[in-house]
Amino acid sequence: MLVTRCRPRIPESYGIARDDDGMLDWAEVTSTLASSPVFWVSTVTPIGGPHLIPIWGAWVREAAYIEGGDDTRWARNLAEGDGRVHLGIDHDGTQVMVRGTAALVDVPVDLQRVVADAYERKYPYRPAGTRFTRISPSRVLAWRTDTVEAFGATPTQFNFGGSDESR
Repeated sequence: MLVTRCRPRIPESYGIARDDDGMLDWAEVTSTLASSPVFWVSTVTPIGGPHLIPIWGAWVREAAYIEGGDDTRWARNLAEGDGRVHLGIDHDGTQVMVRGTAALVDVPVDLQRVVADAYERKYPYRPAGTRFTRISPSRVLAWRTDTVEAFGATPTQFNFGGSDESR
């Protein structure tokens, strides 16, 4: 998967750096996603309203995997809509927003083990099934907010598959 990195489009008044100095690395962002205990998942209801829920999940092989949902509002929103979803985290001074698409998938047994291991590292729980909602990113925004300097220096946008959505 092709991942490109650039500065996000943010008004100049925010004081965001324009050069590459301080931009985050994709490896750092994926590590933060993998260790975050809570994913905030945003979907759209059938009448067009927002729906936001905190949920457990695993970031594995460039995607989020969320178990279950079954007949929950968020899962129904995805099933009834076009699968567009946002996922956000705030973990250890790093903010990450993932824009992507979600699909209910049956993962192969080898990937299920990797996903279950990722769950077990974070939670007192290990999923046994192979059916997950997979969120595949199209764009990710990330930045550090632990200092004012970091806020201005670190905003980074990652585009997947050659997309450059915000430009």
